[in-house]
Amino acid sequence: MQIWERYLKRKRALLRAQYQTPTAVFDSACEMLIKCFAVCGGERMKPGYTRRNARLIFLVTDLILYLFVNVYSIAIVWGSLMDVVFCFVTLGVAIQGLVKIEAFTCPELNDLHLYNVARFKLAPRFPEVEEALFHTAAMCRVFIRILAVAFSIVAIAIYSYAILIPLTERKLALAFGFYLPFLDYGTPVGFAINWVYQFIQVSEGCIGLMACDSCLLFLIVNATGQMDVVIIYLRRLTELIDSNGSGENDEKITDLLGEIVQKHLEHTKYVTDMDKLLKKQFFISFSCIIFELVASLAIVVRFPWYPGMAICLICTIQLFVSCALGTFLSSKNDKLVVEIYNVNWYGLSTNHQKTLKQVLLASQHPIVLSDGFYAINLFNFVEIYKKIYSYLMVLQNVS
Repeated sequence: MQIWERYLKRKRALLRAQYQTPTAVFDSACEMLIKCFAVCGGERMKPGYTRRNARLIFLVTDLILYLFVNVYSIAIVWGSLMDVVFCFVTLGVAIQGLVKIEAFTCPELNDLHLYNVARFKLAPRFPEVEEALFHTAAMCRVFIRILAVAFSIVAIAIYSYAILIPLTERKLALAFGFYLPFLDYGTPVGFAINWVYQFIQVSEGCIGLMACDSCLLFLIVNATGQMDVVIIYLRRLTELIDSNGSGENDEKITDLLGEIVQKHLEHTKYVTDMDKLLKKQFFISFSCIIFELVASLAIVVRFPWYPGMAICLICTIQLFVSCALGTFLSSKNDKLVVEIYNVNWYGLSTNHQKTLKQVLLASQHPIVLSDGFYAINLFNFVEIYKKIYSYLMVLQNVS
C-alpha cells in the first residue's frame, strides 16, 4: 500500500507540473478514454455521438457473426470435451461484449460524464476542494495508463501464443477453438484467413474490455471524489461551529450545511443512476465469468490445459477488480459516516441537527453497486468463488 501511495504521489507531482488545473488533468484523462472507445465506435462521451456509426455497427455485426461461428465450431468439434469447452468459453466472452456495448454506449452514461465535467468546472469553495479534484483527476489518468499497459501485456501474450502454436506443433494449428465455416484451416489459405479473423477478435476484445473497465474506474473514482468533497465541507463545518462563540457564523453554517445536503443528494443520485446503468451488465458479465471459470477449471483439474489456466486467471482478475471497486466505494462511504459523527453536533441548532441527521441516515443506508441480487464487493467475490467450487465439485462427482 505504501508503494502505491508513493507512486501516486509522484504521479500527482508530475501532473501538477504539466497541468495547471484539475479540469485540465480530467479532460486529458477523458480524451484518452474517448480514444480507446473510438476504436470500437463507443465514444459515448464525445459530443454528437450516435450509435449509428460504422465502427460500432461493424463491431456488433462481428460479434453476432462470432456467436454463429462459435455455435458452428461446437457442432464440428462435438465429442472432444476440451474443444467444446474452449468454444463455450469464448462464446461467453462474446455475450459479455454485447452487454457491455449496450451499457457503455447508452445516453445515461453521457449524463454521468457531463455531471463529472460540470463538477470539475465549478469554482472550488475551499483550497482543499481543488486538491481533492486534482486527486480524483490524477487517479483517472493513472488508472487508464495502468489498464492500457495490463491489457497490452495480455494482448501480446495472446498474439505470441497464436504465433507459437503452429511453430511448436509443426502444423497449421489455431490458437482458439472457433473458426470460420466452409474454410479448411488445415490449408495455408484457410489457416491465414482464420488466423486473421481470430486476430481481429482478440484486438477488439482487448481494446473494448480495456475501454469499458477504464470507464467503470472513472465512474467509481468520481463517485468517491464526490464524497471527498462532502468530507471537506463537513470538516469546515466543524471549524465554523467551533469558532461560533457569539453567533457570528450562523449564516455561514446555514449556507454550508445546505451545500452539504445538496452535494450529498447529487452524489446519491449519481450512484443510483450508475447502479441502474451497470446492474444488468454486472449480472450477465458475472454469470458468464462464473460459467467460464467452472468450465475451464473442470478441464484444468484433469489436464494441463494452458489456455484454460490463462482464462481462469483473466476471469478471476476481472471479477476481483469489479468487486474491489465496489468495496472501495463502500469504504469511502464508511469514512463519510465517521466524518458526520465527528461534526460538533452540540454547537448546531436543533433544526440544523435534524438536517445533518438526515444526511447521516442516508449515508448509513447508501446505494451500492449490485448485480440485481447481491452487492458488488469483495465479500461477494468470496461467495462467488465458493459457488464456483461447489459447481466444480458437482461436475467432478457426476463425471
